[in-house]
Amino acid sequence: MKNSRGLLYPALHKFYSALSSLEKFEKGSNLFDNITHLDNFFSEYRNITFVLQKSLARTEFRSVYEKLRDKYLINDVGKWFLGKRNSIVKEQPFDLEKRIVISIYSGNSTYSLSDLIFTIENDVDFSSIVESLRESFLNSGQIEVFFSAEFTFYERGHTQDLYDNFVLGITQMKLLLSGMQKELNEDCVLSEELERKIDKLNFYRVPKDFLFVDDYVFNCKYENFEKASRAALTSEHKNPRSPIENLDKYYPNGDILNKFELMHLVIFQMQNRLMPTCMIVYSDNTFELNSFESSIKTTVYRKFNEIAKRIEKDNIVNILFVTEMYTYNINDVKNLDSQERIKHAKSEILSFYMINNQLSIKSHRYETKKANDFKYIASIMLANSMEQELPAFMNPIRLEFTRLLGVENEQNNAT
Repeated sequence: MKNSRGLLYPALHKFYSALSSLEKFEKGSNLFDNITHLDNFFSEYRNITFVLQKSLARTEFRSVYEKLRDKYLINDVGKWFLGKRNSIVKEQPFDLEKRIVISIYSGNSTYSLSDLIFTIENDVDFSSIVESLRESFLNSGQIEVFFSAEFTFYERGHTQDLYDNFVLGITQMKLLLSGMQKELNEDCVLSEELERKIDKLNFYRVPKDFLFVDDYVFNCKYENFEKASRAALTSEHKNPRSPIENLDKYYPNGDILNKFELMHLVIFQMQNRLMPTCMIVYSDNTFELNSFESSIKTTVYRKFNEIAKRIEKDNIVNILFVTEMYTYNINDVKNLDSQERIKHAKSEILSFYMINNQLSIKSHRYETKKANDFKYIASIMLANSMEQELPAFMNPIRLEFTRLLGVENEQNNAT
């Protein structure tokens, strides 16, 4: 028979309380509310180890706890959590600072407005910030203006993004509790229920941009803002990278673009739709896939800008992308917005693009109505690629690879 309360139950409940407080932290909330949620989070997070020590005080597992504590919590982030809990209990509420960056995208460039910085002394409702952009967008001469708003949060006077510390601290605490659970080997109804509740919480599980970035389009013709509805495929694996050779099962003898194409053509055949997917290839011959959907094009612009910023730091050597597209007669859609153009679509296609760090560019297009015709697929795949053709939203990748290739050439010439 299962026990109603195990030794780990009090700690798991405190962990759930901490995460529940953090779950209420939202980018668009006023700073008074968000500070309250953070104060509760820090207090409950610190209480996890207090109640766990009390549960284990007179048991043989105290030494096991100390070993796991030293392994997972004795580090800079652990010390920071301890310090914050002590200061908010004994001194003052967490001193939170919010920064917002508005990025405006076009086919040729990305322009970011100056950072907007807020504390409790000058906080404003975010809707007023969006509305303040209306006049400049109307005067832009564009049919549509694509832009995003990225929120970051800091401890006032510091430069470390709080999100990184939160996720690392939560991850380390989960590892400690998981280690204790294995050692205790308890059969506890309440602990199991809490674990199920913890697994449903979003803050530490969903992609960061879902929590802290909003994508918008402003339609200058109708003078209205639209916020993107988004979705993404996520993985529970700690390391999202896979070896390139894993793609051999799709096309053992083809090049990387062929493997990528055939993999996604098969997916399209099975479900008759496809999420836009970016494949990021690293210098160590591993790759990761980033699949997402959005109701507006802004998300695509933002995604490629974000990837471009990672290229040098993460040693990215190749980018591949697939998406469903419409084809048009350009004269039919010249002055129409994105939604109006769909009515004039001539056909639907699957478009594949690739660019690597040597600026080799390849692309293929497949009519979706022929996606089940393997002879047709082979004819396109084996044909010469439409060289040097990339969509405008991939320009940030091209520009960054171009910059790095120039740096590399300068270094080679210098030696």
